[in-house]
Order: sequence, then C-alpha cells, then structure tokens
Amino acid sequence: MVRRLALLALPLLAACAAEAPGPGALGACTGPVTLRNEARLAVEQFYASPEGPGAWGEDLLAPGTLPVGGAFSARVPPGTSHVRVVFVDGSAAELAGLDLCRNRTVTVTGREIIGGP
Repeated sequence: MVRRLALLALPLLAACAAEAPGPGALGACTGPVTLRNEARLAVEQFYASPEGPGAWGEDLLAPGTLPVGGAFSARVPPGTSHVRVVFVDGSAAELAGLDLCRNRTVTVTGREIIGGP
C-alpha cells in the first residue's frame, strides 16, 4: 500500500519541481536587466554578481554614469542575485538575494534597491 502511494505521488512531485525556476536557477533567464535611478544622486557604478561582496566583478556602467531619472540596461551573469550601486558621492547601496529571473527591473530609490518585473 505504501509503495503504491509513493508511485502515485511521483507525478505530482515532478510537476511541482518543473513549475518555475527558483533563485538558484537563473541561468535559464535571458534578456537584459534594467537599472532605474530614482535616487537624488547620479549612479557612478553598477555591479551584479552571483556571489556578492568580494566578487563584484566589473562595473557595468563604466565608463559612464546613470543620471537621476535615467535607466540603463545590462546583461548580467547567470545566477546573479546580488546587486550594488555606488553613487557619485561615494556612498553605496546593496541588495542580496534578489531573483533577477523574476525581477528584471532594479530601481534605486535613495539608499534602497528594489526589484520589480
């Protein structure tokens, strides 16, 4: 009886696993991520990394800056879930654990970073 119930549960488990990629399965995502600047300062640097602090990689905005009210699109590495922006005054904001497969827009507001569709 237990074996029969286990066999009946297998298709249900498979369906649940195939529904949507989780934060660790971002390699399936394609297309750019858009950074929007709604802060009071221009953004001087933008980093996106699967690993976060200590492994930020290259500045995706270089050699430019993102003015207040501006938007910038960039391709990010698969599995990216950490973002960092540095403002022209040297202050910074970071957000870890952001699912960039579901949040294709990253908005900077003041010292906060928010993900959205």
